[in-house]
Amino acid sequence: MALTEPRLLPLTVGLLGDWGSGKSSLMRITRQELLKIRDGEKLPSRYVCVEFSPWQYEDYDDVKVALMTTVLDAVGQRVAPDEQEHVSRLRRFAQGFGRWGRRGGRVAVAGAQTAAPFVIQAMDPSIDPQVLDVTKAAVNAVASEANKLLEDPKTKQAASGNDTAEAIADAGRFRAEFAKVVMTLEDVDAVVVFIDDLDRCLPETVVDTFEAIRLFLNTPKTAYVMAANQAVVESAIDSRYPQLRRPDGAGIGADYLEKMLQLKVAIPPLAAPEADTYVNLLLAELRLDNEQFAKVLDETRRRREAGNLQVAFNVGVAGEVLGNVPDDLVRDLNWAASIAQVLGGGLRGNPRQLKRFLNNLLLKHRSAQRRKIALDLPVLAKLMVLEEQHFSDFQRLFDWQLTSPGPIPELAAAEAIARAGATISEPNNERDTPRPDENETADGSSGARRSPAGKRGRRASQQPPVAEDVRAWADKSHVRAWLGLEPPLGELDLRPYFTYSRDKLAFGVAVTRLPPHLQELLTRVQTEVAGARRLACDEIAKLPDDERAQLVEALVEVLTRRPGGPAFVAALELAERAPDTLSGICDALMRIPPAAVPPAQAGNAVRRLPANHPTVSTLLDQWENSDVPGLRTMISTAREAQRLSGRR
Repeated sequence: MALTEPRLLPLTVGLLGDWGSGKSSLMRITRQELLKIRDGEKLPSRYVCVEFSPWQYEDYDDVKVALMTTVLDAVGQRVAPDEQEHVSRLRRFAQGFGRWGRRGGRVAVAGAQTAAPFVIQAMDPSIDPQVLDVTKAAVNAVASEANKLLEDPKTKQAASGNDTAEAIADAGRFRAEFAKVVMTLEDVDAVVVFIDDLDRCLPETVVDTFEAIRLFLNTPKTAYVMAANQAVVESAIDSRYPQLRRPDGAGIGADYLEKMLQLKVAIPPLAAPEADTYVNLLLAELRLDNEQFAKVLDETRRRREAGNLQVAFNVGVAGEVLGNVPDDLVRDLNWAASIAQVLGGGLRGNPRQLKRFLNNLLLKHRSAQRRKIALDLPVLAKLMVLEEQHFSDFQRLFDWQLTSPGPIPELAAAEAIARAGATISEPNNERDTPRPDENETADGSSGARRSPAGKRGRRASQQPPVAEDVRAWADKSHVRAWLGLEPPLGELDLRPYFTYSRDKLAFGVAVTRLPPHLQELLTRVQTEVAGARRLACDEIAKLPDDERAQLVEALVEVLTRRPGGPAFVAALELAERAPDTLSGICDALMRIPPAAVPPAQAGNAVRRLPANHPTVSTLLDQWENSDVPGLRTMISTAREAQRLSGRR
């Protein structure tokens, strides 16, 4: 590994990957491997390993000081007694470096004490002198408390006047002294600092961490391993230095990282066999005792050394290692195998997502068991993948379920579309290619026996027509991939499964009280097919007043719970086509926080709704005066275009 190559030091390594990709685990494994490198069984490791999380110090201290002190503490444990004074001097410099910030704070407080009375008097020259005196006293009291917090901590040596050693005055001197101390560690090959959670930090903390390494700690025999999400860190650097953006708007984050990191290690997502192995090991850890699980881990490591193209642990391997596999583990590994495609394909090989998904899956299943509700784990897993990855499509599936007392006809139709698409996309598949036989002429003339593909084509042609909104839903690439996963769900009653997602689904009292024909109309008006949506709006406009009021109330409830969903477009079109619904829909839109309003759709409100209506004007003013830049710009631009159009 690069960390054990002396010629590469000093070295800064970037361990880069998405959140949950396993960066922290890989750092922990690397640290454990380094600590095993010794000259003898009882001697300490040849590497000083330091763990540091800048995220933990954001609210408490200067991150540079915290990092410097943490490294010095670890080095101080390995230096010879006659070198301890050098380490103490370095510590005092670090503490003094932190005091520079406190001194700046004291200057600012003193300035506030002097300036505050003058500022107050300038704002109101007629202010009563007694009030001004009271204000001065209050400011001085607050300043006194602030100065106490900003006081420099005194070291014992400084307090006693015994600090006779030459002071370290600047960053260059500190780095030189630190390098000398590290080089005195004859039994140490390198000081390796593992920095985690960098992508959780504020921009100032991210930059300060890099600066501490560059200015103070980057010396021979040192290495720094930094785990981070590259895009997040680049964005933090860009926001820290906005004035350095290029003319095209690009920031310096990528170039900054390129300069700081001499080596980048990208963590790829788990391959399908690796994801299967990981899930199976998580289940084994639940069911086996420590000794059994240790045997399983040893065998898994041995198999992985031979390659990652096969599952390294499953029920067969468990039988070889343990002999008698517990029944609970056999059952768990069997259902895990049935959902392997769902987990690997739907969760993109992210270890943290896999573990979280598995925990949620087991929690829901056990909760259902306690309530005597039978849920099939593969079915539950497939639904949960759609829920977690594409919630709006999961909501659409639930909307269809609301209008069906059992299996969902729209889902069965969508699965048929996905199957037909799969058949069409495989023209070279021998199983789907008609072949002549003894009852069939080469040109397919009379007497030919129909091939399986021909039978499927005939069945497809005999299927009833599919609604446009169902076809549009099934034609989405991610939905089509999801529909192709096992098991098929079109013939199943999924109502018990939706019970465990009711905290997120939009189905309030107003929705569930609708009669079936209004529930069906509510679903159609939220379709993504523009023609079908407008047709539903026209049908709603023709409803009796009481039924239209019920449906609008339900639509408004869906809209306020999921403002970014299809209900937003439906509400605007309904307000346009049924003017008596306008005020109620605008009132609902005003209750939505501006940050949750989709700017692209909000512009349609300017074009569709009557500008001279007082409620519409109030709604648009609220959006245009909001603190959301995208929304504010969209409404302002659309209104200006509307005004220019009216002048022509």
